[in-house]
Amino acid sequence: MDEETTSLMNYKNSQIINDDCFTEYVITGLSASLPKILLTILLTFITGGLFLLLLFWFPSANALFTKKKTKLSSANYVHIKSCLAGTEGLVSVKTINGKKCFKYQYLKYVYDNGQFVLINGLENLHYSDIHALSSGLDEAVAEEYFQRFGNNTIDVPVPSYLKLFCIEVIQPFYIFQAFAVILWMCDSYEMYASAILVISIVSIGITIFEQRKQKKKINAMASSSIEVLTQRNCREITIKSSELLPGDVIFIPRDGMLLCCDAVLVSGSAIVNECALTGESVPVNKSSVPYISKFVFDSGEVERFDVAEDLIYDAERDKKYSLFSGTTILQAKPSSGAHAVAIVTRTGFNTFKGSLIRSILCPKPTKFEFQTDATRFIVMLSFFAAIGFGYTFYISMKLGGTFWKTLRLGLDLITVVVPPALPAALTIGVVYAVQRMKKAKIFCIDPQRVNFCGKVQNICFDKTGTLTEDGLTVLCAIPSKITFQQTEHKCSDISNKKLVEALATCHEISVINGEFIGDPLDIEMFKFTKWAIEECDHTSSLTQFLSAIVTPQSNDSDAPDVQQIEFSEIGIIKIFPFTSEYQRMSVITKSLEDDEFIIFCKGSPEMIKSLSVEESIPVDFDSKLNSFTQDGYRVIAFGWKSIDSDTSWHNIQSTRRSEIECNLHFIGFLVMENHLKNDTTQCIGDILNANTRVCMVTGDNILTATTVARKCGIVPMKHNVLVIKVVDNSVSFQLDFQDENAIVLNDNYDEESINDAIEKLTNGPYVFAIGGSTFDQIASDHPLIYELLLLKGKIFARMKPITKQKLVEDLQQIGLTVSMCGDGANDCGALRSAHAGVSLSEAEASIAAPFTSANPSISCMIEILRQGRAALVTASVTFRFMAMYSMIQFITQLIHYSIGNNLSDAQFLYIDLFVITAVAATLGHSQPARCLANRTPKAQLIDLKVFALLTSHVALTFIFQFSFYFYLKKQPFFVPYTPAEDLHDNPSYENTALFISSSFQYAIYGIVLSEGRPHRMPVYRNWTLMIVFVICILMALLFVFQPFPFLTKTLGLLSLQETEVQVTFVLMMALNFVLAYLLECFFATKAISDYLENARVCLNRAKPEFDVVSEKWASIQGDKFNSKHFYK
Repeated sequence: MDEETTSLMNYKNSQIINDDCFTEYVITGLSASLPKILLTILLTFITGGLFLLLLFWFPSANALFTKKKTKLSSANYVHIKSCLAGTEGLVSVKTINGKKCFKYQYLKYVYDNGQFVLINGLENLHYSDIHALSSGLDEAVAEEYFQRFGNNTIDVPVPSYLKLFCIEVIQPFYIFQAFAVILWMCDSYEMYASAILVISIVSIGITIFEQRKQKKKINAMASSSIEVLTQRNCREITIKSSELLPGDVIFIPRDGMLLCCDAVLVSGSAIVNECALTGESVPVNKSSVPYISKFVFDSGEVERFDVAEDLIYDAERDKKYSLFSGTTILQAKPSSGAHAVAIVTRTGFNTFKGSLIRSILCPKPTKFEFQTDATRFIVMLSFFAAIGFGYTFYISMKLGGTFWKTLRLGLDLITVVVPPALPAALTIGVVYAVQRMKKAKIFCIDPQRVNFCGKVQNICFDKTGTLTEDGLTVLCAIPSKITFQQTEHKCSDISNKKLVEALATCHEISVINGEFIGDPLDIEMFKFTKWAIEECDHTSSLTQFLSAIVTPQSNDSDAPDVQQIEFSEIGIIKIFPFTSEYQRMSVITKSLEDDEFIIFCKGSPEMIKSLSVEESIPVDFDSKLNSFTQDGYRVIAFGWKSIDSDTSWHNIQSTRRSEIECNLHFIGFLVMENHLKNDTTQCIGDILNANTRVCMVTGDNILTATTVARKCGIVPMKHNVLVIKVVDNSVSFQLDFQDENAIVLNDNYDEESINDAIEKLTNGPYVFAIGGSTFDQIASDHPLIYELLLLKGKIFARMKPITKQKLVEDLQQIGLTVSMCGDGANDCGALRSAHAGVSLSEAEASIAAPFTSANPSISCMIEILRQGRAALVTASVTFRFMAMYSMIQFITQLIHYSIGNNLSDAQFLYIDLFVITAVAATLGHSQPARCLANRTPKAQLIDLKVFALLTSHVALTFIFQFSFYFYLKKQPFFVPYTPAEDLHDNPSYENTALFISSSFQYAIYGIVLSEGRPHRMPVYRNWTLMIVFVICILMALLFVFQPFPFLTKTLGLLSLQETEVQVTFVLMMALNFVLAYLLECFFATKAISDYLENARVCLNRAKPEFDVVSEKWASIQGDKFNSKHFYK
């Protein structure tokens, strides 16, 4: 929190609130002030309404000039300001049922217990509390909840065209345009003013059409309504989904339904397609939340039998029990009765889908140098405008002009120097980039992110489904006893009966229309067994407690020495789903031919080993595991245990997970292949060659991740891998997973001791690899090593979704522009936090990330980088062109004013409408370069190099305009201009010279400033720009040689008469072109670029945080870290 925020909190009328993404806001209580309102009315009248617009644009000014601070308990308004982003708002406070409340960014806050709190649905409920809601709401509670939570709708209003028009026309850009049009009308520029007015209206029309189209699209994405079977007053009723309230019971039919709220399953299970929210195309299994059983004895005492820890329900942690709005339940399996049952937890914008929709409607402000630099440049131009205004005022008064005439001229000069079209021109590159990405089946829902793609410095890739194929194939199974037994490539050859049964039962597979639904790993594993699965309907006494029955294959082994094993049908009683947090799943099963209950558990080898009894672990466990993971295979471990046959079915159903997932007997490995996608290695190489750092962020084993990283090139073969470990809070570095090559740091380590430890392990380049649990410890307890890890870490394994998000955010904190690329399932948080999140999904309308690629290949990242870099360069080129346009016309106008003349109406119309608009619009047509360059484009619009280059170009422009002006004055046919009342209807040689020279210069700089390689195709490949250039040059030549009298008469030009003068003029403009081009080449040379960069560093002593961090570690052996070769 900054000092300003802290000072605000010193008032009793302020407090801090949080939204559902934990963004902090300071709110201040306000009420209307009559004296301030009267003063505002007076200022509005004096300024002709401009003051009222300022209050509309700046909420803080509105609060200052019309409101007074008051206690929150009595406030009629609140001023809201983000603690970090700087966004602010002013909203009214309403009183409903005696409680004050307000809405901000679609979320509702209610004044309760002395402060405003976010209304977010059912919160702080234990598992037992959720089950207690299974009887539904009564009418009184439903009415109270309706007043508190409102309707269950994600209402995205689609404004009318009239409302959008009114909002658009009062934006600063169009207010400035309106001011300019009025000024031009008063100055008798009717034709030019009318043309600009028509263009502005058309521009507004296109803008509001696109805005309404986007709102309609979001509305269609957000809105959904169905009829739902619920229970009120212990009576089943059917209501509209919009009437659902938190706490309501919903009954889910067997054939599924569309979910319109967030809910938690309390009975039964479900298969859910979450593609629209996460981008994950594989349906996921959901089970019911554990519950607490109470036993009342005759003595009246109540004993709680903990089936699960009575935890507080958390939708993020408990995704396996959670159903989310916007997802589709494909199939529901009731545990009893005709329906699965769920309890509504959140509705409307408080749902997970509502949160994603809000992130689109109210995106967090993203700091980008462009906006800041554009503002600085406009301020700089305003300084020139002020100088020009003073000069114009002096000259005009000296020539005998009236005050009002002089004022009009000065204001007219301001409209020339400060181009009102600059903000719109800077978005041209983004518009073209989004269109081109759409053709490549890459969809963007947040165009502001495109420019960030041009500056991406670090890309975090998920592994499975992103770098590797989605599907896994079984390589072999390895049963174990004291040591591992023979590797078996056919399930029928496995001699360990328990391992075969584990493979057949330990999964979350369901069957819909004859197709397996579930995790691809589970499906491949089950197909390996060749068993059959049949889901139970709970209609018979045999199947009422079973979720599914698996049936063994007929033994097809041809090997005579294989012992034939007899299998029986096995019923799956209860499933404890796989979670990234637990790194395992388990099932309770029972053979249909005996009374014994068997538990099978599968998960990561490290986890299953920790849960198994020591005597069951084979002595060659680690060596066998390493032999497969180092080759890049995925290894799944299995364990089992039995439960006393006297245990009742009821107790089995209510068994706590922690009670069964312990004291297991280890039974073997399943080894699976996860091949790299065909283009992964090539794409990684291209990205690395583009000076972009790449790291892998995965939930897989660290050895497997390291092998895949080496295979695809993330870790070069010549680089050593240092594994960071923490044991008893002591940090160690291990070289290439070799225990004998490890160094433990002492407790009082510093930068020097870290450097010494790394030097002892390796003399060559290195990268870091780390596991998820170690990552958490390093991040919280070892800041020095964590800082180095962020710079040198390449492999982040066993990472949970929340840890992935933290990594992305911390990389951003050290100054990197970060992209995250994943499949959307466990990566949602990281995708949304990254500057450029890319989800590989078939869903065009997926809102998991700003970018969604329908092509499930990381080649989309190369396309996004290409388009982002091209858009960034286009913005820079357009900016420089608009700057030169302003300065050329500024010089032209000043010379005109010095003699009491001005450009004519038709001349202004030709320059602004035909030349500038055409050139600015076609500058963005340049296609991105085919290959990524080994450097990123600059994100600054204004730096020392750009400033020096623009200054040089302006000086060159000035020299050539004055040269031809004075050259023409020496000609015998030259007649000096005599000032008249009407400045722009009297042709003159001065006007002719300045208009023709500036016409050439606009075309010249449209080409010269159009940067091509390395990030865009060469300028000559931009056919539309070249056509515009040729037309502009031909028109300028027509103005010189004047073969068509009607054209020169329309524009108010005089004949240059002598051929020598005409040819000289053309040659001078050709020289202008050559010198401007040579200037560009001169400043592009490495020597000049390095000199200016060094000068910038010397002038700017406050380095960016990233430079400080990289310089801090520059002395480390291996890859020397500094800003020049950080990505090598």
